[in-house]
Amino acid sequence: MYTGRTKKYVEALCREGREKFDYQKWLHQVKEEEIKEKRIAAASASREPRMTSERNCYTKAAQVSPMPSSSPPALKINNIQTSRDSAPSAGSPNKQTRKEERLRQRMVEVCNAWDEFQENRRRDAVYGYLRAVFLLVKRYRGRRRTKKLLLHASKFAGLACQNSVDPFSVIIRCTSEDLDAKTLSKWSRALRYTAKFKKLRVPLQTFIKDRGGINACATLYAERIGRSKQ
Repeated sequence: MYTGRTKKYVEALCREGREKFDYQKWLHQVKEEEIKEKRIAAASASREPRMTSERNCYTKAAQVSPMPSSSPPALKINNIQTSRDSAPSAGSPNKQTRKEERLRQRMVEVCNAWDEFQENRRRDAVYGYLRAVFLLVKRYRGRRRTKKLLLHASKFAGLACQNSVDPFSVIIRCTSEDLDAKTLSKWSRALRYTAKFKKLRVPLQTFIKDRGGINACATLYAERIGRSKQ
């Protein structure tokens, strides 16, 4: 019996017919659905106990000291302070929402790069995924927004946020599947070495391969940078 993505593929193929079936369009839609399902499952698992506790606390507080209707109390929901008397300036929520949506879309693009790497049998296919990770981290590191990137990336993947962890490791962990710790560490060290020494106009794949490949760059990072930090 078919399961997972294979089942969806068979159903879509039977529904649309082989001649009209657009595989790339279908794959993009399936990836979007899978990412949304993961985010919803992670959010519901972490939000339900917290919301129940906050609701009970607010009910008890209202029974002890009721507030007049003209001055509603400030509530704290999901660690966000809300109050009619201290409403944010017009336009700021929309701006924040747009920023989060852009970051979410960039995370989706990195996830798509991972899927393409998994489906591609070429020897150098991994460089497409590593380039996507590298560009995302460099984009937010250059603007001093690394902590925000790590927070939203962890939220996107339903994982606990760790600000002290290397950002390349976090993005790889949040956008890949079934990747062993040894490979994750090796890729992260190679990207950290690349970020330190690569010139702006040199392609990532060219830089890494000129220095012997991913394994060699990971070793160079440990020898030249990792030990000095220790």
